[in-house]
Amino acid sequence: MMWVRIPSLLLFLAAVTRHRAVAAPNCPPLGPVFEKPRNFKSSEAIRAAIASITAVLTARDADNSSGVLANDTSYSIEIFSTTSDAPVIFSWHHTAPALAAARNSTGLRKTDADAVYRLGSLTKIFTIYTWLAQDGDAKWNEPITKYVPELAAAAGKAKMDPVANVAWADVTIGALASQLSGAVRDYGIVGELTQSLDQNTATAYGFPPLSSSDPTYPHCGTWPLCNRTEFFNGLLQVQPSYAPFVTPAYTNTGFQILAYALESIKGKSFKSMMEESVLRPLGLNHTYYNNAPTRVGIIPGSAAAASWDYQLGDESPAGNMYSSVADISALGRSILRSTILPPSLTRRWLKPAALTSEPIASVGYPWGIRRILLPEENGKRTIDAYNKAGRVGYYSSLLNLLPDYDIGFSVLIAGPNIPGNTNFNIADLLGVRLLPALEAAAREQAQAVYSGEYRAPSGNSSLRLTTQADRPGLGVENWISNGTDMEIIAVALAQGYVPAKPTIRLYPTGLETVRADGTKKVAYKATFEDMNALTRPWQDSMFSTDCGSWVTLTSVTYGSYPLDEFVFELDKGVRW
Repeated sequence: MMWVRIPSLLLFLAAVTRHRAVAAPNCPPLGPVFEKPRNFKSSEAIRAAIASITAVLTARDADNSSGVLANDTSYSIEIFSTTSDAPVIFSWHHTAPALAAARNSTGLRKTDADAVYRLGSLTKIFTIYTWLAQDGDAKWNEPITKYVPELAAAAGKAKMDPVANVAWADVTIGALASQLSGAVRDYGIVGELTQSLDQNTATAYGFPPLSSSDPTYPHCGTWPLCNRTEFFNGLLQVQPSYAPFVTPAYTNTGFQILAYALESIKGKSFKSMMEESVLRPLGLNHTYYNNAPTRVGIIPGSAAAASWDYQLGDESPAGNMYSSVADISALGRSILRSTILPPSLTRRWLKPAALTSEPIASVGYPWGIRRILLPEENGKRTIDAYNKAGRVGYYSSLLNLLPDYDIGFSVLIAGPNIPGNTNFNIADLLGVRLLPALEAAAREQAQAVYSGEYRAPSGNSSLRLTTQADRPGLGVENWISNGTDMEIIAVALAQGYVPAKPTIRLYPTGLETVRADGTKKVAYKATFEDMNALTRPWQDSMFSTDCGSWVTLTSVTYGSYPLDEFVFELDKGVRW
């Protein structure tokens, strides 16, 4: 059936008024509730958010209290999108007065989009991206022992003593990528007190004396760096934290092992594979795997004090890299666009691997995933944010991706005494202003493209689509099919009873067909709900839910066509 739209702003306003008193929540499926916004330059909500962010950052840059230390801490921010006309939505750079005035700084005196910082563990995103670009994820359920002979030789020890030995035969490549191996966090580097304290200090702290002849005593790590043989000889002396796949437990050693495995599979150095697969294709000319020149960097004080020169050797895939905020934005943009990976592989990459003990947090490959609940008067709206942070020496970093909007932001920080959590504190002040604006911009866009009245060329069939400020998705109103009120019929068929307050909302599926002439076919999915259904406060509902819409999708079909599928034909001139 063909539908012809009659746009009407009055219909939208009337629908908002009619539904404002309804209290029961709409429950959209996971994912965007509107098509991803492209109207960054025209959206009033985005402009207001940028003005608010500018004001709060201006005030922050004058704050030298202990929680900010603006005089000593430089940083760069970019909010980026995948659109070609607005790849950078917002940028901000603060040069610490102490850096600008420093006489002993060997790097840049002013930060900008191309200024280079150290990344710390944000490096891990480059590492996983390299693996996926080189070999995909087909081997992620294979045991790591298949590709690392040192671990294969030691795999049987766990059968005799699982407390003392990692069950390497059970550790998969995916387990290492998602922090589920149960292996030790580091070997001989961060946190290894024998590398940072002399024996007199250690015993004064309460530790028993440890002879350098003890097999558990690391003779390499922070200095000198371990070679591969020394690394595995030492690693295999360390007890596991957990059995594989019990709980996420952060480990840097896993990424060193992943690099060894990929080198075994491909027969090339890991550094060369990263340059070949990621750095050069994306034109990341201000990104370095190791040994970035001082002339390009933001270096508070001396290079030695800032740990600018410090290298991790074979553990580099876990946290050694350097980059600029513009290059990190380009990296994030490339992931969201799937410029290197097939889209289906990107979608698998941007999914959780495990939950954590915090209800709104989970772990990916190796993303830290935050579930953000946006306030919605009559709907439940959850947004998943994919983050990777890092910290090394005088540096802190963060990449954030918001796949629901195809945007993200990058934050790089440098200072001799960076206050704890500064990268996420900046993310919080961005997010609280940005996310509601993005949702509003997407709603504005959907209102312009889809709202109005639709009628079939023949027969008594019509419907009205609206957006509402207090509800997610497009609302279906006055749906008449062959003279029948389909609002009640559709909800009754889907729910199995006659609803008191039927409601139908449409959400984008991400499925679209683009034809050679520029026209499009775009698919939406409907939810059929009864707004008179009982809400379930979480305090009283240990197992029950009032938000299980994913279970009922495509539950009613007619002639093999889903009742909840709505397909729009868009002319060539329609743009958002």
